Amino acid sequence: MSANFQYKWWIAVVLSIVVQLLFLRDLALFYYGFCFIYLWALIKAPIETPPVYLILGGFVLGWLLDTFYNTHGMHAFSTVLVAWLRPTFFKILTPANGYDERSSISLEEMKWMWFFPYLGLMLFTHHIVLFLLEASEGSLFGLSLLKAFLSTFLGMAVFTLLELFNKEK
Repeated sequence: MSANFQYKWWIAVVLSIVVQLLFLRDLALFYYGFCFIYLWALIKAPIETPPVYLILGGFVLGWLLDTFYNTHGMHAFSTVLVAWLRPTFFKILTPANGYDERSSISLEEMKWMWFFPYLGLMLFTHHIVLFLLEASEGSLFGLSLLKAFLSTFLGMAVFTLLELFNKEK
């Protein structure tokens, strides 16, 4: 992993948190779909990132959102779970010839047949856990599922646009 990539990744982490807190807090699609752009930090983390760092980073990201959204640990729990499951998602989606050690997680490098299932798994897992915790009641399962699907759809659209605008020159 190059120092240039690390520098860009840290800038992206800080920017995603700032954008989430300042602009996306009250933005919703049809009142049910929410864009949680701060997940970009976990999604784009290098493949070889140790799981302990991902889990700690996920906790810090979630805790920051919980602090500003007043959600009492729901974001922290969801991001830690996604960070913990990320290596399992990689095992499920591993290409036949494995990953190149220089590989980065991007639409350009991984192509759509790998990138979109990975992105969808990460987003949907986070969203379904978050909205089920938010509902805290079985009778709201359908509403939680609707929120998770709409938020995943919105997140995939936004992250795809980010990928298209972030192509290497």
